[in-house]
Amino acid sequence: MGELNVCFQIDTDNRENFPSVIAFQRFKNQRDAFYEIFRIWEENHSVPGWTFQIALGSKIRYMLTLHNDAINYYHFARLFKSQLLISCIQNRQQAEIDEDENISLLKVLKHVNPKKLNQLEKRLVTPQPSTKHIMGPSFPGVQEFFKDFILFAFNPIFYIHLENCLIHEIMELNDTQFNNSEIEDSETTVDEQTQQNFSTCLSSLRLLAKMLGLLVSLPYRSESNNFKELVATQVEVRSKVLPALNLHLCLQNALVLGKLSLTIPWIAKYLAMMDTASLRLPYYKQTLELLYYIYKVVNHSDFLARDSFISQQTAILLKSTLSWLFELPNFPKDFYSTWQKTYKVKELRNLKQLDKQYVQENILLGEPTVSVSSTKCNLDKLDIINEKTLRICCPLIGQNVPISNSKTNLNNLNTNKHIKLVSSQLHKSAKGAGIKHLELQLEEAFFHGQPASTRKTVDFVSERIASTCVKHICNTLLMSSRETNLNNFRKILKKKQEQLFEEQLFNNITDFKASVANDMNTSATNMSKELKDQCEASIPAICELRVTKSIESLLAEDSLISVKEMCIKIATRLATERIHQWIQSHIVGGSLFVKDMELELNRFLKNNTALQPIQEKRHNPCAVSPTTITDNLRECIWDILDNGGESLTIPSVSTILDNLYQTLNERADLVMGPEKVLYSLSTDFALFLVAYRSDIFIPEVQEKFIKVWAMSRCKALESDSPIHRIFSSRNIMLLAQPEKEDIWPVFAKFIKKLIKKNVLDINSLSDQCVALFRQDWPVPTLKHLSKCLTEIIADFKASDETTAKVKYLLGWIAETYSELEF
Repeated sequence: MGELNVCFQIDTDNRENFPSVIAFQRFKNQRDAFYEIFRIWEENHSVPGWTFQIALGSKIRYMLTLHNDAINYYHFARLFKSQLLISCIQNRQQAEIDEDENISLLKVLKHVNPKKLNQLEKRLVTPQPSTKHIMGPSFPGVQEFFKDFILFAFNPIFYIHLENCLIHEIMELNDTQFNNSEIEDSETTVDEQTQQNFSTCLSSLRLLAKMLGLLVSLPYRSESNNFKELVATQVEVRSKVLPALNLHLCLQNALVLGKLSLTIPWIAKYLAMMDTASLRLPYYKQTLELLYYIYKVVNHSDFLARDSFISQQTAILLKSTLSWLFELPNFPKDFYSTWQKTYKVKELRNLKQLDKQYVQENILLGEPTVSVSSTKCNLDKLDIINEKTLRICCPLIGQNVPISNSKTNLNNLNTNKHIKLVSSQLHKSAKGAGIKHLELQLEEAFFHGQPASTRKTVDFVSERIASTCVKHICNTLLMSSRETNLNNFRKILKKKQEQLFEEQLFNNITDFKASVANDMNTSATNMSKELKDQCEASIPAICELRVTKSIESLLAEDSLISVKEMCIKIATRLATERIHQWIQSHIVGGSLFVKDMELELNRFLKNNTALQPIQEKRHNPCAVSPTTITDNLRECIWDILDNGGESLTIPSVSTILDNLYQTLNERADLVMGPEKVLYSLSTDFALFLVAYRSDIFIPEVQEKFIKVWAMSRCKALESDSPIHRIFSSRNIMLLAQPEKEDIWPVFAKFIKKLIKKNVLDINSLSDQCVALFRQDWPVPTLKHLSKCLTEIIADFKASDETTAKVKYLLGWIAETYSELEF
């Protein structure tokens, strides 16, 4: 048991923290007596007939009264709390390490005889039928010792100091900050160490809250709590007394700060320990009502949406935790109907509405709430809850609720009954893991003998150095590798182009891309391996050098050399592990280099006209040059803007469009850039004619526009074609500026022609119409849009089920446009 004892803390356990030598000596006696009692319990609690109260009750009461001083009670309460966390949390973590080792052995056995292992799994894992019987809080394992210690201490002074100590520790842990990893790409991603820290913090909070609930509810435990008259009397007498722990404020702050996943589980544990009368007090009733609203909002919220205030993991945790609380026997279920009516009246649909409501109420009541700006990030949005955390907090569902992007997980709450395999060979395979665990224990013991600031310094240095080294990899090593890879890839492209042209093995871009696909993958894989080798060769030295300088600068000047050396080794190990995790998750499979090569390939194809899948052109030097036709189109557009297009005539417009067609079709010197400009200008020219000179925009002129846009050269540029943006918000604003109602039918008939001629796809049109919803439009414009869409789909005949659905969608959009003013 020695390795589970609370180590000496140099900051708080020395002689200067006691009023006298006698008090200090008495506390050491109390500490020795406490661990003697603990040892006796460990050796005898499983013996049949052994009773805690008879064997240890008098020893506990004598030990507590060795020195009746408030300082001694405070120190012993802190010792009791620390030992509680060590015995129940660290011991469980060690058991989880052993379980992980068991799983690793099973993975090895899987390859020996997969068929037999599968049969064994079917026999050992059987569904457990669902049941409505909800178990209340229990005290398994070593928790039973601390529960019985409290129950049979019979010392009110110790109870008060222990309550203060537990509340202080709960508040400290509840204020713990968990941020997203700075070395990850996603804003919600956290590293494995942060997940482990969160799981440990949450487990500690739930354990402390359960013990605090036991302590607070101890004076009110009675067998008569089921009698309504007695409960009503208790509520009336105790309604004016406020509890020492302000649960309601903690819950409100968690709602504002977005850390419900950390706060609600321990609040639920605390409330579960309360007696029936306590939960009917006005104060607790107010807290339970807020919990009910949160539960309803979580059930009806789409946590897969981008603007969701909680992640899927948080939603699962909150729902399962609150469901368990609401089903407990001591929970006042007769309040449900009142809360449901209030919930419907307030029309709460998301946590943001709930947040605003309670912040406003707090301002009116004058209660101190925290500011959202006081937290760095929203904890409930982070991907910080894993299956292990769910298994700890929600044992009924944690074993079969995978963390995946599926809404069905919330409803799939059936449990499985698991039988753990035990083998003597497990310890042999766990030798390496055992050595690693021993090293971690030695590090923990080292920090116990140092001031608390030493651990904080080491953690801070390791985190910052890891972030700095990752940035060095990204900005220096990765950039150099990318440039080298791109240079090699450019040589491959040129060589492949020459080779395929000589052999005449391809006719278009698709063939060329297929021919370089294998080269891309091979090059990316090799460069990824080289980059990893560079990191392994250079990063450890950089990491150790920076850690050494940082530790020497930040630690106290009077720190021993051996202490500094140990801190440097620990910080280097932590930083190296973080960097290694980042490398394994990001520099894998060559994906970083594939993206660069794809962009380079597209750029190469775009700049090489010979590779474009466009028909061969016979150069006509008499055709209008691209520069001239570009100037002509711009002059026409400027004339429309300045003078309303008074000088334009049908013959002049027809001549320009004929010249445009000839330039696009007969100028072999036309490159990709100017060609895109011509298509874009022609689209704008058509829109300006519709808006300001619809009298010129006759069917013959429309056919000339369609003739240009229907060319195979325009089809080759389909992804960048301005035709697919003809119904954009910019163009709708252009058409709405003249404020003429007669132009919209003209525009609608023109769009209908584009669809019939297969120049414009109806799916693209529907996407553009849906995008228009994102902006606010004047009521007259909405009416014109509605009439325009109605005209477009009036005679449209769907060729298949998909286009039929698109047609109905456009019809619905048209009706919606006309009704938005209401």
